[in-house]
Amino acid sequence: MRGSSKTKLAIIFGVALAIIGPTLSSGAPQGKTAEEETQSLPPGGRATEIILSGKLFCPIKRPVIMLFPGEIVEVRVQAGQPVREGEVLARYRLTPEGLMQLRRRLYPAQLRELEVKLTEAEKNLNATQVKYKGVKELARKDLASAQALAQAEREVQILSKQKQTFQQSLEQERSLAREDQALLQKILGQPIKPGQVPQQVSLIAPMSGYVVWAHPDLRAGAELKPGEPVFQVGIMNPMVIKARVHEIEAVKLKIGDSAEVSLDSLPDRKFQGKVSQLPWSSPTITLEQPSYYAVEFEVPNPDLELKEGLKARIILRKAN
Repeated sequence: MRGSSKTKLAIIFGVALAIIGPTLSSGAPQGKTAEEETQSLPPGGRATEIILSGKLFCPIKRPVIMLFPGEIVEVRVQAGQPVREGEVLARYRLTPEGLMQLRRRLYPAQLRELEVKLTEAEKNLNATQVKYKGVKELARKDLASAQALAQAEREVQILSKQKQTFQQSLEQERSLAREDQALLQKILGQPIKPGQVPQQVSLIAPMSGYVVWAHPDLRAGAELKPGEPVFQVGIMNPMVIKARVHEIEAVKLKIGDSAEVSLDSLPDRKFQGKVSQLPWSSPTITLEQPSYYAVEFEVPNPDLELKEGLKARIILRKAN
């Protein structure tokens, strides 16, 4: 009986060991293997994706404004065309109102008023100087009092200072008028001769780049309102994406971080960009709301596939 019992116990022990043994033996090696796998991953092997959305913009864009009322007589460019700084984009004929406005800019009324005042001041000074000489001569002959002589001398001094003030003001206004005339010649693309007002002027490209926008009513014969943009010229390569980034994600970014860019309008294309501007301050300062940062990404656009206003999806992969 005892032998039989021992035999049964040995059999039960062997079966239990066969069942439990693999589980016990696999526990420690599994933990070690996971640790070894973690240590074997290269830096950045495990990455967190930051997914953002933004809009494409030209990094630099300048408007071409119609300064004076006029009628378009010629349009030389369309949206999408490359232009060079100083190139004529369109020409327009000034209306009578536009001619009057340009004339006032070229020959300001204040300049004429100062010229008149200076002429009067010189005339009064000359007369006062003659009077002073007469009083001085009379005083030398004891025919005029010292008080009268001092009064005449003070009048000469006052008028001399007045003349000097008018001269300085006139010179300053003339200098401003010359600068304004030079600026008008550059903006209007038209040489302006003294005493003349041009009938037709031009709209000039303020920089080299591409015409990214043109006024929808721009055509020969149209009258456009002065002060409104007629064209917009911008840089198209590279483009920038402006994204609003939550503070939790913004602190993970740094200048130069690479990003993958995709667009709904170009589903088969992927673009590479990088963080180009990362502000250190947020316009949101209230304690109750999280802060958002206006981050910019630069994206090369050599083939001009990217257009301003397109929506972009940005993916950054940051190593844990």
